[in-house]
Order: sequence, then C-alpha cells, then structure tokens
Amino acid sequence: MPEQRDTDPFTVALHPIHDASHHHVADRLVYTRHTDTEAEDVMAATARALASAVYELGDGGLLGDRTLFVDLPLEWLERPELLPTPAPRLALGIAEAHTVDAELLVRLDDIRERGYRVIVPSRLFKQDPEAMLERCDIIVLSSPQDLDDETLEQLPGRNVKLLVENLDSRDELERYQAMGCDYYHGRYLAKPSFIASAPRGRHGNRAAQIRLIRALYEDNHDLNRLHELVVQVPHLHVAILRRANSSYFHRGGKEVDLHRAVQLLGLIELRRLILTLTLASLQPTSRIVLRMALIRAFMCRNLAAPFPALDPEDAFTTGLFSMMDALLEEDRNTLLEHLPLGQPIIDALRHRAGPLGAVLTLCENHERQVEEAIDDVPADRLHACYMNALGSTKALMENL
Repeated sequence: MPEQRDTDPFTVALHPIHDASHHHVADRLVYTRHTDTEAEDVMAATARALASAVYELGDGGLLGDRTLFVDLPLEWLERPELLPTPAPRLALGIAEAHTVDAELLVRLDDIRERGYRVIVPSRLFKQDPEAMLERCDIIVLSSPQDLDDETLEQLPGRNVKLLVENLDSRDELERYQAMGCDYYHGRYLAKPSFIASAPRGRHGNRAAQIRLIRALYEDNHDLNRLHELVVQVPHLHVAILRRANSSYFHRGGKEVDLHRAVQLLGLIELRRLILTLTLASLQPTSRIVLRMALIRAFMCRNLAAPFPALDPEDAFTTGLFSMMDALLEEDRNTLLEHLPLGQPIIDALRHRAGPLGAVLTLCENHERQVEEAIDDVPADRLHACYMNALGSTKALMENL
C-alpha cells in the first residue's frame, strides 16, 4: 500500500529577536496550538513544532549560534526527557502558567539545573517577585508600566533580562530602550520567517518506529541495533545526521555518517529526538491501538518467561506484530511478506501455530475475558501477567 500523505501541513514561524544595538541575537518559535483540544493534541503540536525547528533542520533550525526562544505547554515541561537540546541555546517560556505555586517553582528549578534559561511573563513574575527572581532569566513585558522602578533596579544584579514583544513603532522602541530593555521583537524591526514541515507519509515507516521505541527502552541498549532501525525510517535518519553534524555536537572536520552519529549523540539524546519525532507523527487513533498492541506484547513476554524453550523477546514481538496491521493500516499478509521476522513468529501470527501461537492465543482469550467479565476476572497467574503488562505499557507510553 502506498504511503499516505500528510493531510495536515504544519508551519512554524521564527520571529527575529534583536538586542539593544539592533543585532539579531535570537529567534522566537511560534506555532499554533488550540486551547480547546485534549492534552495529547497539544503535545503532538508541540512535538511537530520542535521537530520542524530543532531536530529536522539541524543548525538551520537553531540558526547557527543564535538562541531559540520557545513557549512550551506545562504538560511538556513535566517530561524532562523530552526537553529539546542543546540547553545552552534554548530559552523556555511558561506563558501558559497562571499561578506561582510550589509545584511550578520546583519545575523551574529543575529546568534551570538542566542548563536552560527560563522566560516568564511579567504578570506571573509580579505574583511572587522574590521567588521568581531566583528562577527566571528573562521577563516578558506587555507594557512599560509592568514593573516598578525598584524592581527594574534589581534586575541587572540578578542577571535578569527584559524582552519586549510586538513592537510596532519607533516611539515604542525608544521608550523601552530608555528603560534598559535587552531583547526586542516585532514587525517594526523585522518580519518573521516561516518553516513548513517537509511533506511525508502520515505514519512513515511505523513498523520501524515501533521497534525503535522498544529498543530505546530495553535493558541492554545496543547502539548498533538502533542504527539498523534508524536506517528504516528516512526522516529520522536525516534528522539524526543533521543533529550529529550540527555545530553543537560536531566540532568540525569530516562529516559523520549515521553509524558514527548514533554513537556521537548517545542514548539519551537519541531517545529525546526519536520520541519527539515519533510523537509528532502519531495520530490519536494510532496511540490507542499502540497501547493495545503494547499490552498484548508485554503480556506475551510475561507468559513466555517461565518456559526455557521460549524466547521472551520473540513472544513480545509476536504480540506486538499481531496488531501491526491496525497500527500501520496495512494488509497483514502484505506486512508479513516484507517484515524480517523469524518463521516461528510468522507461523504464530498467520496460523496461531507452535508455542508462540499458543502464547498469543492464550493472551487473546484473556483479553476477551477481561473485556466481557469486567470486575469478575479471577486473580490467577494469567491475570497477574496481564496486570503487569498494563503497568509496563503505562510506563512506556508516558515517555511518548
């Protein structure tokens, strides 16, 4: 089946930010997010924006040595493994926060400890100036009267900068310059540039993406295995090469190939990049099916564990690929003809044959029992395997 095209093109804007001497020193990433959508959709929109501006464009996205300013939803800030890198070139905004409380302060402490600068709106800063002075690097002004003279006098000593947004006249610029503001942006100074996401299939090579997710969280990490999987996902391949050859990771010399790029970035950076790009491509319906497939896969692995003749990882693969046709919206027989699976797994998937087929059948029967019996499922070993699978799936899905 031919790959389906992306029916929802995505564009981000980069708004130039200038210093008081009119030098272009940073860019602000702006993208559309609908406040009435579910959190999952907000996360997906954020992922797509970061994928376009940071991961898929390499130094082109970060625009050389200039800093990237970006507002992130609170849901994203709760997931430190997804924070974009490199931290020294990013300033993270919290415009969505409405109240300064203990939870927000802890979150800001964590972000700054990781090397990011924090941008806060003046309305939030004024709720608790003393606490925020210790935790912010840039304050966004909406008017010249936002901060009193006493507060303004404290900022240089704390190395806190002022950002003025949406400048539209020379008079405004001069007024803010007289206040000692540090950063400025608006159409009076420069128009934004726009980056459109590259057209590609709605799902890409979903089979390889699922295997990548699994490989990223295996106990024994094999970078060579990750290299083999990345090769199968073209847009990830390109993004990793750009990332590894960016000035932050690559200090000059000959450009690195994919194998060296995987080693250079390391597991943590690969996990962050791959999860962000995968989340950017997932549709809500795909996530529901992915959860069901992972529960089945983990349960098959749990059921196979006590039997020496069965490879638990083969059982995991059998369970996962039993729903791969739904995940990829492809014909099952066509998929099995092209996927590099062992014959015992293929026999189990096609005919429920062999020991792996028996494990898969047992798992499917229990799923039906759970669905039909609701609260009346016996607390036996079979159900214990199922409950363990639920926990494993929850832990993995939380990283998407």
